[in-house]
Amino acid sequence: MASGEEAQAAIDKLDSHEVSGRIIRVEFSRRLKKPLPPSSELIVPSRETRHKLYVSNLAWKARSTHLREFFSAFNPVSVRVVFSNPSGQSAGYGFVSFATMEEAEAAVSTLDGKELMDRPIRLKFSERKDDESGGEKKEEKDEPDDQNEEA
Repeated sequence: MASGEEAQAAIDKLDSHEVSGRIIRVEFSRRLKKPLPPSSELIVPSRETRHKLYVSNLAWKARSTHLREFFSAFNPVSVRVVFSNPSGQSAGYGFVSFATMEEAEAAVSTLDGKELMDRPIRLKFSERKDDESGGEKKEEKDEPDDQNEEA
């Protein structure tokens, strides 16, 4: 891509789409064996941050582009819809990361219970647990919340 904006547009358009019966992931490449700068303020587009929301009760047809648009007023750093099978149907939940806790809290207070694709979404902060090596390990739910509410 010629610019970061073009790359982000490609990610937004193509991430989590089906190609030849398989769901593809499109994201920025990661450098191997090269440490990140020591600054903890570094924000890399399309990277999940520690200010991450768990979004549940998503419509089966929801895509990352829908979430990005829904949360756009709160400057999401990354969005991800989880898929349970290769048919292209969402698992009913996803994650949205923000650069700051303030943006994440504002999104929760404004958007929790609002409708996205005719379904009231539920928002809560994604939980993390310490793993045995002393680092943090993400705990992500394997099951969607209340998917039997599909209209």
